[in-house]
Amino acid sequence: MSEQTTSILVIRFSSIGDILLTAPALESLRNAVHGPCEIHFLTKTKMKPVVQGFGKLVDHIHTIENSTAEVSKSLLGLDLHYIVDLHNNVRSRSIKRTLGLIAFTVDKQNWAKWLLVRGWRTQPISHIVHRYIESFSDAFGAAMPNAWPKIFTEATHAFDLPDEYAVIALGAAHEGKRLPDALIDSIIQRSQTPVILIGGREEMNRGAAFQVNHPNAISLAGQTSIEESAAIIRAARQVFSGDTGMMHLASTMGVPVTSFWGCTRPSLGMAPWAPSPGSEVVVPDDLIGSRPCSKLGNRCRNQANCMESTQAVFLRNSVKEGL
Repeated sequence: MSEQTTSILVIRFSSIGDILLTAPALESLRNAVHGPCEIHFLTKTKMKPVVQGFGKLVDHIHTIENSTAEVSKSLLGLDLHYIVDLHNNVRSRSIKRTLGLIAFTVDKQNWAKWLLVRGWRTQPISHIVHRYIESFSDAFGAAMPNAWPKIFTEATHAFDLPDEYAVIALGAAHEGKRLPDALIDSIIQRSQTPVILIGGREEMNRGAAFQVNHPNAISLAGQTSIEESAAIIRAARQVFSGDTGMMHLASTMGVPVTSFWGCTRPSLGMAPWAPSPGSEVVVPDDLIGSRPCSKLGNRCRNQANCMESTQAVFLRNSVKEGL
């Protein structure tokens, strides 16, 4: 008689970085379940390519455009046993009410983040990967991993690129995470290899301008899918990024990443997880301090812009040590 398959619905709607960071948790969950395990993943439609890159970590992907009502009926028709809610918002709570299953929910630490932003807390928040796994570890006996699972293993690209290069991620969801032009100029000028620029469509004009001004810059902004970006990053010698999804993608690919922190800080629990040797975290100097301005990087409380302070720290160190 065959063992019953344990079917688990994992929920994380967005964004790229947050979804990538579920990969270690998915591997931990799958390893902890005794017997056959089937993992369903619910996300937003535009995030489906990210989850597809997880390969065999995920068995079935379900998506929504706007409302959980789009999938409620189909999910009710499945033989699901548990829910692992790694988003913990209104939509995920709606799914939990609809399905009525035993659910394990991530602690988003919103109160602690609020205290950090206001300067009433100094203790860093535990990393989101750890909180993901802690949400179900007691129930399943899941272990905390120390390395990334292999994802995007089939990712390829068709661009004609140099044998050796660095990558700069141009984009960011908010200005407080965005690399300043002067910083990007400096990285390109100091680089001993060609530099590939990646980003969304909104960064196309910016990338083209860097390419015009720097003979060793190649802009692919607006031209790459998440799968192609993974393949490009995997072959890079170094990645430079703000607090973005590409920062986390570099860690997943095992590539050293220099991450620049402006209005957010690593203390919010979203620093690169298990980064490759040679990675570096660059934060504003002591005059700005370690207190984040906002959870999302959409507000800056300092007259001297945080990212400009981070830029100054990096340039000062690169003169001493070389890029």
